[in-house]
Amino acid sequence: MMFLPQIPYTSNKVSQQVVQFGSLHYDRGGKDGDFSETLNLSSKRYPTLSQRGARKVTAEYDHATALYARNKLIVVDGTNFIYDGKVVGQVSEGEKNITSVNSKVVIFPDKKYYDVEEDKFGDMEASLEVASDKITWAANSVTVSSPETLLDELFAVGQGIEISGSSIEANNKTVVVLKAESNQLTFSANAFTAGTESNTVTIQRKVPDFTCICESANRLWGAEDETIYASALGDPLTFFAYQGLSTDAFAVAVGTDGAFTGCIAYSSNVLFFKENALHKVLGGAPSEYRVYNYTVPGVQAGSEKSMVVINELLFYKGVSGVYAYSGASPSLVSENFGTRRFQHAAAGTDGTKYYISMQEEGTDAWNLFVFDPDTGVWLREDDTHAIDFVRQDTMLHLLDAKSGDVYTVEQGTEALDWMAQFYPFDDTAYGKRGYSKLWLKLELDPGAWVKAEVSCDTGPFRQVGLWNERRETFTANIVPGRCDTFRLRLSGHGGCVVKSLVREFDVGSER
Repeated sequence: MMFLPQIPYTSNKVSQQVVQFGSLHYDRGGKDGDFSETLNLSSKRYPTLSQRGARKVTAEYDHATALYARNKLIVVDGTNFIYDGKVVGQVSEGEKNITSVNSKVVIFPDKKYYDVEEDKFGDMEASLEVASDKITWAANSVTVSSPETLLDELFAVGQGIEISGSSIEANNKTVVVLKAESNQLTFSANAFTAGTESNTVTIQRKVPDFTCICESANRLWGAEDETIYASALGDPLTFFAYQGLSTDAFAVAVGTDGAFTGCIAYSSNVLFFKENALHKVLGGAPSEYRVYNYTVPGVQAGSEKSMVVINELLFYKGVSGVYAYSGASPSLVSENFGTRRFQHAAAGTDGTKYYISMQEEGTDAWNLFVFDPDTGVWLREDDTHAIDFVRQDTMLHLLDAKSGDVYTVEQGTEALDWMAQFYPFDDTAYGKRGYSKLWLKLELDPGAWVKAEVSCDTGPFRQVGLWNERRETFTANIVPGRCDTFRLRLSGHGGCVVKSLVREFDVGSER
């Protein structure tokens, strides 16, 4: 009998691969070292894998709905407007748009303001009804003979005043106050037709019903319907004042479709967004202002609080994801989210990273993600629903919708649970199955522990390692088993730095 020589089986060992820890990646296209899900991780020690710092409770409230900072923290708690822990005024309940011009903090949609220097809370608008027998018209003034009315407490020089209801039709107009006294307002020559009044007259200082606001170059900017407005220079209470001066207010209508969804000061420009358009205002004074329109992905409706500038780069939530804008066309930076869609985003920054809290569409689930522009790494921290973020000095604060409390990011001391589930590793090559070994190099804090679990193909996770010894550095060997793909999940409690992950891959027999 003739025997053919046998060829002994040999495996082809692939060189060891140092897996670089990557980014959260929900869709196809992830690579070795990317994550399919994370909890409480941070990129602050990149390229190692580590955890975020805990948050510290700054203040506790019953029903807080808005957060801002102007020297001190500002919180809206129910109907209380709180500055530096003190109730200074009353507003309606609900979320707010807040900004500041000079010493005045303005609150919308309430159209209230708080002057932090004068410790004064008041209405941005003013209105006075005057009976016909109490008003006198002169060519350049209106006099009110009511001893309880002090006109100079309601109106000021330079403000645009709307007068309506007069029986003298020519006197129903918007005019600019040149002088304000207790019983008389003076305007430009021949502003009115002198005569006897027979109707009740209304004198108003009006402020537009802004749906988005921002401060730029010492003016309050905002949008109402299809019109962009800017206040008079240094005075957020004054609109509709047009005298041909550099300090005038400003207004311009635009013709693009859709509602305005947000505005922000960017460099020396003011940007007004719709969901599919950008209106850029350039210029240094009303006579120089020009509006340039661009059809680009804009800010998603309901995500106006997602706009944050980090090192001259503007980040914001659009319909299709998170975009970065540097003055040209916005670029999508959240391709990693794949087909998952989010809404109702609010964001903030600690000066280097972009924190964004948003709700997944079609669900009640909230997620707090962090993007590191320097590394391009996205990580999910947890399920926090943040209503507002604000940076005060070097501290980033967030307002938690669930608890109603204000937290300071990365300032707590408690140990956190954490998890890193890696994107699936492929264990096939050239049609042959392989075997992988993983070598983890870990560093644990006192009292911390870490667990390793592996899932072969689509099977359940099984524990393959548990370490709780206090060592500065030790190496853990993990053998997943033979499969087409496998998943690795690390989880633990307390401080753990994974310094490296080395994968050793053997090619075995054909399938």
